[in-house]
Amino acid sequence: MVVTQHIRIDRRTLLTGTAALTAAGLFGARGSAGATPAEGTDCAGAAFTALRDTEPNAKPASVRFRVAGKWTDPIPVRRTAHGRDDRPGKLSEIVPIPAGADKVDVIAENITLPGIFAPVTAQPFKTPVTTSYAWGFPAVTRSGWGADETLQTWGEPEYAPAQVITVHHTQIPTGQEYDDYRDTVRGVYRFHALPDPDGQGWGDLGYHLMIDPNGVIYSGRHPGTDDAPIFKPGTDLKPGAEVVTAGHVRGANSGNIGICLIGDFSRTLPSKAALHSLDIVLTRLCSGLGINPFAQINYVNPANGVTAVKPAVAGHGDWQSVCGETTCPGDFLHTILPLLTALSQL
Repeated sequence: MVVTQHIRIDRRTLLTGTAALTAAGLFGARGSAGATPAEGTDCAGAAFTALRDTEPNAKPASVRFRVAGKWTDPIPVRRTAHGRDDRPGKLSEIVPIPAGADKVDVIAENITLPGIFAPVTAQPFKTPVTTSYAWGFPAVTRSGWGADETLQTWGEPEYAPAQVITVHHTQIPTGQEYDDYRDTVRGVYRFHALPDPDGQGWGDLGYHLMIDPNGVIYSGRHPGTDDAPIFKPGTDLKPGAEVVTAGHVRGANSGNIGICLIGDFSRTLPSKAALHSLDIVLTRLCSGLGINPFAQINYVNPANGVTAVKPAVAGHGDWQSVCGETTCPGDFLHTILPLLTALSQL
């Protein structure tokens, strides 16, 4: 999810070892959806766009794309439902760019800064991959997938007893954009951690774990040590174990473990390898933490007082009453979550 950013006549390219980001220019106010825009912004070859988040009372924005010389119908843009409890994302939920689109136009009553993001494969890893086995499953550590810790600006980690588990998908990137899935993890990390306008500005990866289509599990949010993911250093896997607060369900992150599968599962299932790894992770975490995966949990966020009754193993979409509208983790993955929770009891 490496991106380069250009604003109209000024082009700025940001290259790091893993990704390059292509972002796009300033948009002013647009008229009705039927109006023909003067130019639009180039988006050929890009994967998705996102708009700078607006005030809660602002009128909804939408985008449209030019495909084969014709503009699509407007596509509504949702406010982000991901992110830290104390720092809302600077960008909206992502909007996939249709195949063949060469221009994007924003329809909004206020000036909006959109970003256009395109993947660029990074250089191959040159250091050994370190792996944690702390919780009974292998997880590539942050140093193993090459996290640039200079981007980790969240500050001192906070912890809370684990209460629930939430499953996500990346949607974009799907992982197919890269030769190495570790590049995908690093791209997501950059998008979550980098400040506006290059990312959401959260200061770290929002998920505790990520799983690629080969079933490889990756450590996410920095828990304070590189030795083991998810939990406070020195913690045993038992009921009440304290989990580092991440940024994957806005408003309900404390005590909420976020697991993200790489891919778009709106219309297709994850690979067997990915589902197998997710099953192992859910089994180990539910067993060790004493969580009944079929239970409804009276979740209480100790940081902000938010309360909600939610499934012990939920999809991100189950939290919409707290975080806002989202299609994550995709209809197909969300539909099979009950089967996965059943398998975790075997």
